[in-house]
Amino acid sequence: MFRDNELLTGEDETMRQKDIEKFAFLYLCGQRDKDILAGKERMTFQDFDRLTYITDFLELAQMNLEIWNCFYPQFKEQFEAVGRLLEENCRNMEFREYEDDIRLHNKWLTEFCTAAPEKEMREYLIETIDLIHEKGRKKKDRQTHTP
Repeated sequence: MFRDNELLTGEDETMRQKDIEKFAFLYLCGQRDKDILAGKERMTFQDFDRLTYITDFLELAQMNLEIWNCFYPQFKEQFEAVGRLLEENCRNMEFREYEDDIRLHNKWLTEFCTAAPEKEMREYLIETIDLIHEKGRKKKDRQTHTP
């Protein structure tokens, strides 16, 4: 007798993962983000940047991809303009995270937690974000201590 997951093809498994991530993200996010993703409220470029950052941070790759696929065309010109600007002005620039970026990303994560509909969800998100930050710090420490 086959177990449920043995019957799934790779495509079916991806669809199931996509549905699980979408359900989880929509369950945890605030009403404004739900409205944006449902098309009830207009998504701005900053919303797109924020939501793709949060889904990437939370390792929700399928949800991140869905946001990209649905909303990227709306911001294609802005991405092309940024690409040209970087190409013209930053050829020899070293790319690294700056303090302003870190503050902005932390603000987005804090706002996402605060907007969660219930206290238990907010607590879960805070714990999850802390764990992901800790995992990132350990990885960074290993990379800097590797000869």
